[in-house]
Amino acid sequence: MPPSTLLLRFGSVLACLSFLTPSALVSAGRAQGVAPSTAAVPGTALAPSPAATTAAPPVPGAAHDPVIGSVEGHLIYLSELGTASKTLPDNLRGLPYDTLYPVLLDRMVDHEALVIMARRKGLEEKKEIQREIQEATGRILEGAYLAEVAAPQVTEQAIQALYNRLYASRSTTEEVRARHILVTTEAEARKVLDDLKHGADFATIARVVSKDPDASRGGDLGFFRREQVWPGFADVAFALQPGQVAPNPIHNEFGWHVIKVEERRIVAPPGLSEVHDQLKQQLLSAAVQRAIAQARAQLAIHEFNLDGSEIDSTPKLNMGGGTPAQ
Repeated sequence: MPPSTLLLRFGSVLACLSFLTPSALVSAGRAQGVAPSTAAVPGTALAPSPAATTAAPPVPGAAHDPVIGSVEGHLIYLSELGTASKTLPDNLRGLPYDTLYPVLLDRMVDHEALVIMARRKGLEEKKEIQREIQEATGRILEGAYLAEVAAPQVTEQAIQALYNRLYASRSTTEEVRARHILVTTEAEARKVLDDLKHGADFATIARVVSKDPDASRGGDLGFFRREQVWPGFADVAFALQPGQVAPNPIHNEFGWHVIKVEERRIVAPPGLSEVHDQLKQQLLSAAVQRAIAQARAQLAIHEFNLDGSEIDSTPKLNMGGGTPAQ
């Protein structure tokens, strides 16, 4: 088994925990003689409150962070157990403290035991292991750096400002839900219109003859705003009322389109709560891109093709963050 597979399988307490079901945890707790309880021990809850997550972490060995285990002299602290528990799935995190505690502690002991045995066998000295350790360290440092310089830029004030810029001044918008049938020639489009006049079902014809990928949905395009489709299509679609079919097909580089409008609606801009997470992600992405560009600008970077010729490695990054899908 490759070293990377071994690390993924055994190198983390969480890798073991992710496969445990709530019933397995309860059974394990009972096997350890732990009575099922719904109340956590005061002051030792594994899932910290929001206020606790912003406080400074406990100092290992301090009175409020007691030693809860030892493997060959390597001490395990309560804070380490709490850190591990925060990555548990919600359905496991909600289990009683005295059910989770012995299971988490056992897994941490397992982890430390395997690490110690690996070191005793000199596995740290293997080149492939050293390389993977360096790669893991690099990933941790990369994440730590971005958390230090990028994440603080994503504040609630910044989210509100982006919302104001993108949405607050936007008026209500009209949208239509339309279907279309795309065919190759005008004659085919006229034949479709004739069939529709004689009572044929639009969606059925679309599934049979339309060349567009949405043919399987009966040509249904869903709701769209005027600016989201090409102008000729928008002019026709927004001139129709629900249930109407455009009397003439329209043409573009893809072929001839027969259009039917199913619904019309007026849509207000979304509230902040509706797009909060989307805007937060957009700001974070932009902050990360800025951090990358700033790092590259301060370092000597050379990239090479396989033939040894140098690649122009000037960063070509979108610093503006773009506009979220609307």
